[in-house]
Amino acid sequence: MEQDVKKLFQITEAARACGLSRSTLLRLEEKGLLTPAYIAPDSGRRYYDNHNVARILQIEKLKAMGLGTEEIVGYFARGGDAAELLATMENRLRELSRGVEELRLRAEQREGFSVQLMTLPAVTCCMRRCEGHTVAEKYAAMYDFYGECVRKGYRLSDEPLFSVLERTDYLDGFISQTPYPFWVCAPVRPEKAPAEAVTLPACRVLSVLYYGDYAGLDEAWLTLGREVKARGLKPAGLPRGLGIVAPYTGREIETKRYCSRVVLPVEE
Repeated sequence: MEQDVKKLFQITEAARACGLSRSTLLRLEEKGLLTPAYIAPDSGRRYYDNHNVARILQIEKLKAMGLGTEEIVGYFARGGDAAELLATMENRLRELSRGVEELRLRAEQREGFSVQLMTLPAVTCCMRRCEGHTVAEKYAAMYDFYGECVRKGYRLSDEPLFSVLERTDYLDGFISQTPYPFWVCAPVRPEKAPAEAVTLPACRVLSVLYYGDYAGLDEAWLTLGREVKARGLKPAGLPRGLGIVAPYTGREIETKRYCSRVVLPVEE
């Protein structure tokens, strides 16, 4: 074996070739990601071959992609079948794209309204039925419910808080001053959702995006109603109001930077 050892690399050589520390290689071994080509029984010294070095570089590349230990171990255990890794990365890419879009919304400074047809993704949430009609009433109900979800130990999602409203006034061209029922909705992690949580399926919606304080929200709703008629669309569910950037997202945020979205599910 002495001759074979001479053809192998010591741990410092392998680590240097990969741009890592000796301790990093030992941690990879502890996590089940790496097995040295040979471990001397008398001294415990580790020796590595070309395959080890190439594997270390692959591991670091996969880690840089955001993959975890279990995911990488599974990849090698499946003989290099990357289907599960691809599915994981595609899902993360979708989440990243949504994150970029949200930051783009936060960064924009515009006046007026932006109208578009879009698809709202499915969302799992806890819901509470309330009644009222003013922005202050809706916000107070949402804030109280959000706090209750925290106290109950629910695993909250980073999706925007939203409301589902039982109203049709905006479709008729006016804003009613009569209280109406609405649901406040706190998104939760689907995999940790409590028994009472519900999942609202993905749906096609007409959206009106509005920047600024809440003084212009009524006009956003009226714009939604006008656009529904102008485009000849047929409602397919209750409208929602989403607080993308709202008071709950930070006390320091200026009201002019608030970003709200009012949407109505429509038939395809």
